[in-house]
Amino acid sequence: MRNVSAIIKTQKGAMSLNKYSGKWIAFLGNKIVGNKKTLKDLMREMEKKGIDEKITVFLVPKKKEKYLVV
Repeated sequence: MRNVSAIIKTQKGAMSLNKYSGKWIAFLGNKIVGNKKTLKDLMREMEKKGIDEKITVFLVPKKKEKYLVV
């Protein structure tokens, strides 16, 4: 099985997400503002940070997963 390389394109260029493998991440604009193993923990972190703007949240696939569904 081939490993998945998680990369996202932003206005500033491509950004590797491999270090967030298997984690939920939150973006605000082009910046990652948080990451946690569970969505519930990530949302708690956003509340603690006082982020009340709309964020983009998604799960980065684990390194051994074959597919990424978007």
